[in-house]
Amino acid sequence: MDRTNAPVESITTLLSVVEHLEQADESGVTEIANSVGVSKSTVHNHLTTLRESGYVVNEGGRYRLGLRFLRIGETTRMQTDLFEIARPQIEVLVEGLDLVGNLTVEEQGEGVYLYRSRGSDDIRFSTRAGERHDLHCTATGKSILAHASSDRLETLLERMELVGHTENTITEKGELLDELDRIRDRGAAFDEEEYGPGLRCVGVPVFGSDDAVIGAISLSGAAADMKEEWYQETLPDRLRATKNRIEVNIRDY
Repeated sequence: MDRTNAPVESITTLLSVVEHLEQADESGVTEIANSVGVSKSTVHNHLTTLRESGYVVNEGGRYRLGLRFLRIGETTRMQTDLFEIARPQIEVLVEGLDLVGNLTVEEQGEGVYLYRSRGSDDIRFSTRAGERHDLHCTATGKSILAHASSDRLETLLERMELVGHTENTITEKGELLDELDRIRDRGAAFDEEEYGPGLRCVGVPVFGSDDAVIGAISLSGAAADMKEEWYQETLPDRLRATKNRIEVNIRDY
């Protein structure tokens, strides 16, 4: 068997330990071993290595991720010009609104929130950067899909599983393609409680200096508040104005 491109098992296990801690906040060795599916001694060895390097913290036998990951995450985010340029524009966009502003890019067939900001302290939605989401059921994701090149779109659709998150989620390829046509025509994408019940979102694509889509921005909030002309026209207009400013700055960067 040709194992040239086979994953390294020990590294795969190490990453599984890290991902478990990301989800669980903190855990003991036994919990991690049961979750990852390896022996407690193997987990302990990995945790010792991570602790000695500053990547996990041991507090009374409970392990959590260390702040060293914060530096890595911030370094990764700062590597994209889009983040630096879009961040202040997102802040202006959400000011005074009971909504969350989002900046998303596509990576390996998934949407990744590069930056998120609340317009009001009354908002309780998660604004964690780095969270990943399916492209077919979010306003930013559908914006990116609608404006991807034909080759890129074909590649994304081939690897994409159209998971039904709610009863409103599009789960058929033909229906999704029709939706992408509508998005191109109107210049904005809408998430009609497709990713989560009670949540609506409107988004628009962001294009780079070569006119290729490089991400998308959106506004999300409670479905009860996002309706009628304000949702269908006012918010898309605000998003288009913001994305125009981002694109101008990208060309001049």
